[in-house]
Amino acid sequence: MGGAAGEAYANTLKSPGMQPEHVLAREAIQNSVDAGLEGEKVRVCFRHVLLTGTAKAAFVDAAGLSDMTTRVAHLELASPNCFASLDKPRTPLSLLYVEDHNAEGLSGDPHEKGSNFYRLLLSLGDRSKSRTSKGTGGSYGFGKSVYSSSSAIQTIFAYTRFVGNDGSEHTRVFGCAYFASHEHRGKNYSGRAWLGTKRHEDKAGRLVIDPYEDRQADKLAEKLGFLVREEGDRGTTILIIDATVDLSDIVVGVEDWWWPRLVANRLDVEIYDPSGAVSVPRPKKNDQLKPFIEAFEVARGVAAPKQGSQALRPLNRLGETTLGTCGFVVAPLNDQGNPIVRPDRCNTIALIRAPLMVVAYKACSETAPVVVGAFMAADEVDVILKKSEPPAHDRWDPDSANLRDVKGEAKTLVTAVMSRIRDNLRRFQREAAPPAPAKQKRLSILERALGSYFRPQGMGPKAPPGPTDSPLHLVFAKQPHAIPTDDGMLKLRSVFDIYLDPQATEDEVKLQLRISCPVMEDEGQEGDDLALTVKFTGVDAETDPTDPRLYRFAMKKGIKAHFAIESESYHPAWTVRLRPEIDAEAMQ
Repeated sequence: MGGAAGEAYANTLKSPGMQPEHVLAREAIQNSVDAGLEGEKVRVCFRHVLLTGTAKAAFVDAAGLSDMTTRVAHLELASPNCFASLDKPRTPLSLLYVEDHNAEGLSGDPHEKGSNFYRLLLSLGDRSKSRTSKGTGGSYGFGKSVYSSSSAIQTIFAYTRFVGNDGSEHTRVFGCAYFASHEHRGKNYSGRAWLGTKRHEDKAGRLVIDPYEDRQADKLAEKLGFLVREEGDRGTTILIIDATVDLSDIVVGVEDWWWPRLVANRLDVEIYDPSGAVSVPRPKKNDQLKPFIEAFEVARGVAAPKQGSQALRPLNRLGETTLGTCGFVVAPLNDQGNPIVRPDRCNTIALIRAPLMVVAYKACSETAPVVVGAFMAADEVDVILKKSEPPAHDRWDPDSANLRDVKGEAKTLVTAVMSRIRDNLRRFQREAAPPAPAKQKRLSILERALGSYFRPQGMGPKAPPGPTDSPLHLVFAKQPHAIPTDDGMLKLRSVFDIYLDPQATEDEVKLQLRISCPVMEDEGQEGDDLALTVKFTGVDAETDPTDPRLYRFAMKKGIKAHFAIESESYHPAWTVRLRPEIDAEAMQ
């Protein structure tokens, strides 16, 4: 009934560099999606239950948990766990039921290596799905370990309804626990434990345990708290005993990794807390995911890209092979002028293939402006990309040993996909970036004038000061950058500060600041100025009655003049330049 030590089943996905709840959301839903019925939308429910009192005692008895306590010292379980409190009625026992509906269920001979039942519960590392199936997520056969690794006692039960070889529906219940191999009462044990019926030997003389079936299965399922499946309700429920997960993190995990399938209306997910209250992942209402969703809609042709702030980029073919398509979006900014996406997802692209789960958010650049993207792999490359994924399915690795072939074609393909994704994102960045302001030239002129103005008296002539001699500083807190508007246009925003150096000899100076934003025409000529909204703090600036772009104020030592700029909307094809200037002649 399987050859690996029990802990191998439970430990595979315990440390994938991701929150445990996110791993559970990714892998559990992946298993359900892969088992989905043709043409049906899979529905997955996470149901959390806390048992106390007589209900807890009845469950412990039905699950046979007390029988396991004699070996607890040998099982190498982490603490705390429920074995220390099985006989304490007031200490809640945490149960998590992961249900899927409109799925095949655990069909086939329980002891046949190709059956759904055997592959989910008894095998480990079966990669047949990666070799034969397109459009599936699993490729290693390790995904099932996410259930036991989410249990503090590494114990699960499976309850399933499926169509048998006779064409009618049947149900099954089977319990599994995956512990460290150990010695007990002079005998060696693999650490794999089963709860079933019909203990017998197979033709080779090996001990096997069969699952409970049909009426027996439904009765035991009810005792174990499963929602009994009626005729037509095909699928599987996994019960995780002593669950160690946070439901709110599961909601976030579902949104973060399964938003493509949710947005495409090919998956429903519900999360029930112990009170019965339900939470439904809503990625479209998640501001941090909206830019990725917009990019995904562009990539799959559902939405036309908005000029200037979005782009559609099919990857160049590799020979005769179509690789896939990218959609890109300039990340909107929040009220503080920062991108609304998470800092670790700035300039990343969501890698997606046929199951419509985000494999990874691949970082492609560290420069501005901040953009995000979504890559939808072509069907032709789905199997190769799947083979390139490690057991955690969290990247496409061109150096994966699973890609080895005589000519190295699979490695070449994955390398081409990753490099072309990166190059296209950087190209879109360059296209979306506003021209850099003529900052250095303008400030050098200003600083030379100010250096002359602040030059000490009575020391005779001296060489013209360099740019670093000026006691006045103009510093961009936020460089000029373009942001998209709802009507497909752009706006320019920027923030800069002006202040006197603490070492300046003067305590105060009167300044005149002019802020303009010209549209650049052919051959570098400046055209009309865009209207600007200017907000300032730190100084009492007055606007010139004849020139709304001109501001006069006194600059005192130790004070910062803070200016926040936003332009009127302009066409995405235009090039504009922000120009802050101080008239040296006005500083008397």
